[in-house]
Amino acid sequence: MKKKSFLLLSWSDNYGGAAQATYSIYKCLNKINKNVKFFVQRKILKDKTVKTYSKTTFNLFIRKVVNFLMYNLRRPNKDRSYNFINSDIVEIAKVNNYDVVNIHWFGAETLSINDLAKIKSKVILTLHDMWAFCGSEHYVDELPAEYFFSGKKGLIKKIDHIIWKRKFFLWKKKFPVIVPSNWLHNKLKESRLMYNWPVKVIPNPVDQKIFRKRNGLNNNKMILKILFVSASKLFDKRKGFDLLIEALQLLKTPFALYVVGKKSKLIETNCNFNIEYLGYIKNKNSLSKIYNRMNILALPSRIDNLPNVGLEAHSCGLPIVSFNVGGIPDIITHKKTGYLAKAYDVKDFTKGIEFVKRNLADLSANALKKSKIWSYNSISKKYFKFIHSTF
Repeated sequence: MKKKSFLLLSWSDNYGGAAQATYSIYKCLNKINKNVKFFVQRKILKDKTVKTYSKTTFNLFIRKVVNFLMYNLRRPNKDRSYNFINSDIVEIAKVNNYDVVNIHWFGAETLSINDLAKIKSKVILTLHDMWAFCGSEHYVDELPAEYFFSGKKGLIKKIDHIIWKRKFFLWKKKFPVIVPSNWLHNKLKESRLMYNWPVKVIPNPVDQKIFRKRNGLNNNKMILKILFVSASKLFDKRKGFDLLIEALQLLKTPFALYVVGKKSKLIETNCNFNIEYLGYIKNKNSLSKIYNRMNILALPSRIDNLPNVGLEAHSCGLPIVSFNVGGIPDIITHKKTGYLAKAYDVKDFTKGIEFVKRNLADLSANALKKSKIWSYNSISKKYFKFIHSTF
C-alpha cells in the first residue's frame, strides 16, 4: 500500500510548549514514514528538514504586524489569537498537494478561520489548548454558556463572541481531532461548536533517547532539589509560579528552588529563600541532565493541557507535585508517580512535596514505568492507526 503524503503545519517548531510538542510529533512520525513533512511560519531550530518561508512575503509581513499589535493590546495574562487575515501559507507550503494535513497550533495569524474552512486536502486537527472551540482565548477558566452546553452565563467580550461565531458558521466539515489529554477531550465534548466532531486522545510523545534516567546524577541529599520549568515567561499567571512561592514558604524541610526559564522583572516573590535561575535551556540533553539532578518537579499550573515538562520529567524518573487540574492527572498517578494536590490549595501542595520526599525511590521507579505510554514507538502507532481508520 502506498504511504500517504503527510504534512504537519504549525506556527513554530520550538517557540512555546505547543510548538515543541508538534516538533516531537513530527520526529516521531517521520521515523516511520519519510513522507511526513513539517512546515512552520516561525522556524527556530536548525533542523533542515523543517521547512519555512524562503523570504518574507507581503502577506506574512502584514500578518506579523497585526499579530504584534493585537498581542500587545491583549488583556493581561491572557493569550489570545484572532486569526482575521487570510494567509498565504496554504499556497507557500503547498498544503493542498498533500493527502493529509495535520494542523497544530495555528494562532498568531498563521491561518485565518476562513483558511481552514477552504483547505482541499484531508485535514486532522491536533489541539494544544482550548482555542478551537472558544473565541480568541486559548484557555478559559469559566465555561461561558455561549461556548459550552454546560457553561455558566458569563461575560464575554464582543470580539470573542464574533470570533466564536465565525468558527461556528464556517467550520462545517467536522474535521477529525486529536487531543493530548482526557481533560481537553471532555471540554471539547462539552462545547457547542465541536461536541459532535470525531475526536481521539493521543498523548504527545517524548524522545526517550534524550529524556531518560541517567545513572548517578540524581543525588538524594539533605537539601531537597525542587525544579520549576517554564517555556514561557514567568509572569504567565496560568503557570502558577506565584502559587509555588506561597507553597514553598510553608515548607519545613531544607530545599533549594531551581528555575528554568527567562527571568522576568515582573516577578516580585518577596520570599524568604533564594531562587537559582538557570535561564532558558535550548539544548534538550542539557535539560534532561537537569531533570536528573533534581528530586522533584513542581508543576503548579492553574490550568494546563498536557505540559511537556511533566512528560519529560517522568521519562527521566523525576516525581512531580502538581495541582489536580486540566490534563495533568493523565501524567501523574496520585501517590504512585507523584502527588496531585487539591486545586490551588498551597497547603496541600506543600504536603505533596513532603510526601514525595519520603517516597522518592518508589515514585521515581513508577514514573519511569508510566513514561512508556508516551514513547515514540507507542505514539506513532496510535497516530497512523487513527489516520488510516479515519481516511
